[in-house]
Amino acid sequence: MRRYPLVCLRIAVTLAFSLFVIGYELTSGSSNDESSIMTTENWQSIVDRGGGKGVWTLTKKSDGTVTITGEWTYLNSATCPFTGGKVILSGPSLSFTATGTATNSSLPSGYRDSPFTLEVKGELRDGKGSGTYTISFSVPGWPSGFSGEWTATRTGGRDITE
Repeated sequence: MRRYPLVCLRIAVTLAFSLFVIGYELTSGSSNDESSIMTTENWQSIVDRGGGKGVWTLTKKSDGTVTITGEWTYLNSATCPFTGGKVILSGPSLSFTATGTATNSSLPSGYRDSPFTLEVKGELRDGKGSGTYTISFSVPGWPSGFSGEWTATRTGGRDITE
């Protein structure tokens, strides 16, 4: 008869310990945790001399990685929000590739949304930037490869770019 309570106690202790370990792993920080953010920079861009515009936020994390989120708007009709693009910085040189889903409400139903890939290259120095971009959409009727130039100004933050 004493064996049954001991088995239950052993199972209860094992279960409690397991739940404690699982809880610790779930609450311990990860590289995506907001607490790992060291600094951010906000940028506003002009695309193709006024044919579009954009806003982006560079985020530097404690592990040294830099990511970018933002939105580019083309011809005041297509909005292209993106998140989680990985940024490569080397001195003043910047490059990143980001993905998202673009929306153009002026298109017919069924064609208004398209996944896209945005590739950006350029230089950021003293709060100013310029470079080139290529954006491609995967839905028929959207441009398959559209490219041009951008200029940008830092509107807030510091300590990521030169």
